[in-house]
Amino acid sequence: MKDAMKKTIRAMPKAELHRHLEGSVRTRTIIELARKHKLPLPTFDEPELDKIVKLKEPMKSLADVLRLFTIAQSVFVSLEAVERITHEALEDAAERENIRLLELRYSPDFMLRGKGLDWAQAHAVIAKTIRAFEKKHDLVGGIIVIASRCYGLESAARTVEFALAHRKAVIGFDFADNENDYPPALFKDLVPKLHAAGIPLTVHSGEEGTPEAMRQTIELLSPRRIGHGVKAAEDRTGRTLDLVRRRGITLETNPISNWLTHAVPALEAHPLKRFLDSGVKATIGADDPGALDTDLNKEYAAAVEEIGLSLADLRRANEYAVQGSFLEGDKRQQAERWLKAAPASVCG
Repeated sequence: MKDAMKKTIRAMPKAELHRHLEGSVRTRTIIELARKHKLPLPTFDEPELDKIVKLKEPMKSLADVLRLFTIAQSVFVSLEAVERITHEALEDAAERENIRLLELRYSPDFMLRGKGLDWAQAHAVIAKTIRAFEKKHDLVGGIIVIASRCYGLESAARTVEFALAHRKAVIGFDFADNENDYPPALFKDLVPKLHAAGIPLTVHSGEEGTPEAMRQTIELLSPRRIGHGVKAAEDRTGRTLDLVRRRGITLETNPISNWLTHAVPALEAHPLKRFLDSGVKATIGADDPGALDTDLNKEYAAAVEEIGLSLADLRRANEYAVQGSFLEGDKRQQAERWLKAAPASVCG
């Protein structure tokens, strides 16, 4: 890729809807927190640990990829650790990637399981850290709470009740991880409470499995957004993409993540351009930048170099991200102003 394009991408103000807090931990932070709290690690050598906690080549399955997160997850051991990791995630997004609108998501049951930390206190720390960061930086943000499907219906129900109890500091809700073994029908009776409370829903779907499962997710759970959604492109009848378009659903695509988890066979096979060309509201995210050795600049570069997007396509995906954001209107409007003020290109 030409240097001018790389500079243009770096300089472009961006909006991201799909980033996991648990997948945004710096390797050095893992080491320092492990030392402070006397936690075991495979190695305390940063370059060597980097090789273990960062995925650079595709693994056999999504389940194998998810197991990588256990090391980063282990260091959420105190409220101070939660605050530090949240601040650093925001710092990386704002300063390295020029992200101006960021929705961070996390699963309280996954992140805090076995730690003895109170969910409400940890959530308050995350929310407070975002508010403090917004005051000093050109970034607006919010929190999406995740129910980890692999923990079953009881955990999901508890997480829904938690989100309802903390409605003022929750911008959205997500069902994530293993869709094959925990289909949408299992959780359909939980979502009416979210819809009634005005908590918008996004669901990890179409990352694995079939287009039919993605259609079931849409029909049974009525999400406003779908995380990943790449399996829609495998539906030769076009029914799945047509349903996405008719419902006005925003797809949160994550190209490098989708390649690493075998959701797509190669980056150049990613359907992002097809989505945009067919009128689907598709956005671009980095998913888990710490664990997947990526960031939004790399995702944009891959979208141009490997998938064939133009600068106009990148801007359209950015606009869809702002339009589809779960943040309140004034924050979306501020993000729109920042994005519109972006230079057309950077030369040299």
